[in-house]
Amino acid sequence: MGLALGAALLALPTSTLALAREFDVAGGALKPALDTFIAQSGVQLIYKVEDVKDLSTRGIKGSIAPDAALDRLLEGTRLRIRRGQDGAMVLIAPAERKP
Repeated sequence: MGLALGAALLALPTSTLALAREFDVAGGALKPALDTFIAQSGVQLIYKVEDVKDLSTRGIKGSIAPDAALDRLLEGTRLRIRRGQDGAMVLIAPAERKP
């Protein structure tokens, strides 16, 4: 079960997610973009590698709140964010509906 864990030593309080930070995350494959986002934001982010495989992002550059930056990175994907009270975020891939 391939899980990637955001390597944040401390979970950030939810209020910290509202403070703008500088981001420079290149567009392209989503997994390396998420890893860069984690490093630049300090946010604890958990996702399944298989959920982000073959997905891409337009990237993000500039001063923006981490939660808004993540929303932009995920634009156009089926992934959704579940936020915990401890500040950690989990990416969820909704089950695909069968016709």
